[in-house]
Amino acid sequence: MLFVEAKWLYNDALTFMNDHDINDYDSKTLTVHVLDKDRQPVTHELRYLSSQMRQSVIQGIKNNMKSLATLRKHDRKTGSLKYKSEYLSINLQQSGVTYKFYDKRHIRIQGFKKGIRIEGTNQFWNIPSLEFANAKLLNLPDGYYIAITTYQTKRSEERKYKPSIGIDMGIKTTITVSDGRKVKVLVEESERLKKCQRLIARRKKGSNNRYKAGKLLRRAYQKLGSKKRDAANKIVHELLEHERLYMQDENISGWHKGLFGRTVQHSVLGLVKAKLMKNERVTVLPKSAPTTKYCPHCGKLKKDITLFDRVYECTCGYREDRDIHAARNMILLSGLSTCGTQEINAFGEDVRHWQNSAVQPR
Repeated sequence: MLFVEAKWLYNDALTFMNDHDINDYDSKTLTVHVLDKDRQPVTHELRYLSSQMRQSVIQGIKNNMKSLATLRKHDRKTGSLKYKSEYLSINLQQSGVTYKFYDKRHIRIQGFKKGIRIEGTNQFWNIPSLEFANAKLLNLPDGYYIAITTYQTKRSEERKYKPSIGIDMGIKTTITVSDGRKVKVLVEESERLKKCQRLIARRKKGSNNRYKAGKLLRRAYQKLGSKKRDAANKIVHELLEHERLYMQDENISGWHKGLFGRTVQHSVLGLVKAKLMKNERVTVLPKSAPTTKYCPHCGKLKKDITLFDRVYECTCGYREDRDIHAARNMILLSGLSTCGTQEINAFGEDVRHWQNSAVQPR
């Protein structure tokens, strides 16, 4: 009922915005006016949503309005806020007030007379000097969760990293490392997900059976997303054990629209790239850097190479696997290391400008 009442309050506030300013809306209200499933006006009383929860719902609308205004200032096309059929996240603003732990297995949320039994709190209690901040109550397809933001004093430890590497992202092989390692990860749609898709297609729109089938479909998609995030986290964790990483700003969204769209969709390329680009130890080369065409031995560019050429061969006699060759060139073209027998200061004039064009993480 917390999420149902939050939806009522959100939709009532949007209706109020049609003729008034959202800043004039009274978040302390206990009654809201919304439409039922037959589009008839009804009045509901808010019995479970606490005062701080109501404030967070209205504050979320204000934040969304500010974001839309910022986009318009940058000449971006924006729409307007839409009514919600479901409200999936409630902000618990203040630890100790909106929510608090009273033992290792129970949490008390504002507005509830009794504590709620939860699992997974063992990750908190063994960490010294841990501070709790805000939390979010989540309505996910497979159950209810609480996501808690915590702060911990950063430890200043000197960590020993492995040697720097270059990484090449591709369709046939997900990740290729300059030391020769190759990783291929495909997380395809499960048979259960496909069955749920067929099930919801046979249900009548607006019916309870279609709503139930939709919940099953969302649960299947949540499980698929969890598998992808798990695979991406493991890859990124292993790669970040190296001192520095060199990669290219690959056009993954363009790959998704091409002939290999399904393969890219089932891979974790986008997740891995997004996580790596946030790290300060990752250097990103521009999309136009000739990582595949450049020969590290003679400095020439082989412009006639195609996607079907899986081995790079140069007229000077240099021969290497295409993906490993590109990964090694990530380091070489960054101007921070050497590859093969060619020193950095001996680059040919046609690629010399790439030495200073490495892009830092965004």
